[in-house]
Amino acid sequence: MAVFSAIASAVSTFLITAGGGFLGSSLIGTAIATATGYIVAGGLAAATARALGVFEPPSFDTSDPGVTIQLPPGTDNKLPILYGNAFTSGPIFDAAISNQNDTMTYCIALSEETQTGTFSCSKVFMADDELVFSGNTVVRHINPNQSNTTNYAGNVRLNIYAGGSSGSDVIFPTSGTGSSTPASSIVPHWGANHTANNMVFAVLQIDYDAENGLVGLPQMSFKMKNTLSNPGDVLYDYLTSTRYGAGLTNAEIDVNSVTGTANTQMKGYSAEQVNYTNQANASVTHDRYEINGVLSTFDTSKTNIDKICQASATFFTYNVKQGKFSAIPNRAISSTEKANCLVYNDDNIVSKIDISSTELYNLYNAVEVEFADNTRKDQTNTVLVETPGSDRNANEPDNRLKYRVDLINDNMRAEALANIDLNQSRVGTVIQFETDFSGMQTDVGDVVKITNSLYGWSDKLFRVLRTVERQSETGMITVQMSAIEYTDDYYTLPVSTETPDIGFIDMPKLPVIGPIFIPGLYEGIYSNVDLLPGATFGNVITNPAMKTFGAGVQLADNPQQDTGTHPTPTTTVGDLIDPESYDITDADIGDYELTAGGQLVGTLSSAYDFSYQGNVLVSWANATTTATKSFSSTLNYNNFPATTPPPPTSLALKVNLDPTAHFGASAADMKPQTANVVLRGKANSGITGAEFSNLGYQFLRVTKGEK
Repeated sequence: MAVFSAIASAVSTFLITAGGGFLGSSLIGTAIATATGYIVAGGLAAATARALGVFEPPSFDTSDPGVTIQLPPGTDNKLPILYGNAFTSGPIFDAAISNQNDTMTYCIALSEETQTGTFSCSKVFMADDELVFSGNTVVRHINPNQSNTTNYAGNVRLNIYAGGSSGSDVIFPTSGTGSSTPASSIVPHWGANHTANNMVFAVLQIDYDAENGLVGLPQMSFKMKNTLSNPGDVLYDYLTSTRYGAGLTNAEIDVNSVTGTANTQMKGYSAEQVNYTNQANASVTHDRYEINGVLSTFDTSKTNIDKICQASATFFTYNVKQGKFSAIPNRAISSTEKANCLVYNDDNIVSKIDISSTELYNLYNAVEVEFADNTRKDQTNTVLVETPGSDRNANEPDNRLKYRVDLINDNMRAEALANIDLNQSRVGTVIQFETDFSGMQTDVGDVVKITNSLYGWSDKLFRVLRTVERQSETGMITVQMSAIEYTDDYYTLPVSTETPDIGFIDMPKLPVIGPIFIPGLYEGIYSNVDLLPGATFGNVITNPAMKTFGAGVQLADNPQQDTGTHPTPTTTVGDLIDPESYDITDADIGDYELTAGGQLVGTLSSAYDFSYQGNVLVSWANATTTATKSFSSTLNYNNFPATTPPPPTSLALKVNLDPTAHFGASAADMKPQTANVVLRGKANSGITGAEFSNLGYQFLRVTKGEK
């Protein structure tokens, strides 16, 4: 039986009157009258908004439900909207049990289908394990230690659909079993009427397997991509969608300011290539701004528009003269634009000029920005940009601004926004003045020149961020303007370096160590001698007694560790290195452990198998005879696709030197003589030029726990 049959997807939309006013939740938080106008730019950076005094800095609440987390069924759930690249999950909107209660099917809503853009899925995680598929069926999974296991093989199946539930809507898997299977053939109670129109959703089947932990639905995470990622295209999509966005028409939007390709327009400026240093320490380029994240339809349209604009350093405003919404990139203007700036001076300024600046104790000298880091499965990371001490004012205290950007998931773009915000907040003088009717030529976002002899300004540049049209009782029209100081230096940014991939971290587990009794040193008398019968000889603790105090003696440490490569046999397991021989005459009888590792490299051409083996050949002898025994451990890696590089190998092998355990009581007088250690391997023809690198091992004496 379905958990619920529909998900509400209505969002707050703008209702625009014929007179240009707003009903309900407005973009700027106040109505626009027909005669007297009041307009500001939305999407301001936090420090800029505060400096201007227009409105409180935007809220960066991270507790919003239903964005990237997996929600249980509920009729009040809403669909998120995914743009660009992001890790996400979503609400469960249907479920069913079948196969005599052995198979559970879950339907997970991942995103609204956007008006344009193509969806795909590149990785799937179940809890912390990355699932590896053949068709729609899991064949193995990779745990956080980079180890491959097959515990889920055959018991987990996944299909992802975009736009509907038919076979042609399948986006995962892209080939093989299930690549064209309609959802109605998977979900037991679905039929032709279960179309899931305009949704991107996953259908996950899990066969009950208590032994391997498949007893319910763990937290799922999907690495999704929507090709709709340019901020201009994203904003236009959201503004015009009547299903999940603001529902505006083209007649109500200055479309060219949003989707135009010139660098003066939102899309064109965002697509400009900027340099950064990647993880390989190479200088590369990427789009200046990109939207990578998930919008919540729990939020108002105003909030979501602000998030898009804040993530792309764009002002979003309403042009009263045109009666249209427009986007203005926060960018450096060209010399030609500077030459053509409107000039305001004593001829057209009809009021005093009010100047405000941030007092010393409120001046920001650091900006810390939180963002979802794509190198960490979109877990929260931070960047910190600070003003050098040499650039601070005398006696300036530390003052850090902290906020979150929801639609950026890389540190380079987060740093760019932080730098612009910090620069603008420190050197930005805010002015307010009133002009005659000629001020109606100036729009929000324009850069103007101010000349005033009192302040020593000659064509000083300011960016206008608020205009208020006023009409006196006598019919005189004036325009009140608020503007912030402009300089090209705001936009001169350092080259950022990409955050290195954190990879997998394996925390070693410490053994439980009981109480250790420490004897008096060099006294010949020990307070705990009754616990160690026969443990001392003079003032020396004998070797058999030392196992009570320590974890053992290491005989050899990585004798074969190197950075070279070792050709790998292709048919049978063969030696990768020359055997290393150890003289273990009179060695303690007990357990030893061989730990070994290495990395297979080569050119992947097709599905491939490989093996890795550690081997120890031990010999014993007495006065009349000798005996040998071989100890080995083999790791087999089977059916790896050509798209998956070989994982690192790591094995452990226990070696017992007690001859009676291997040859019986008659061998009790035999003593260990030698231990020959060798590492072996093989790889089939699916990987050509196969070689092992970074080979190494340790051979340790294990004494803890012995009697």
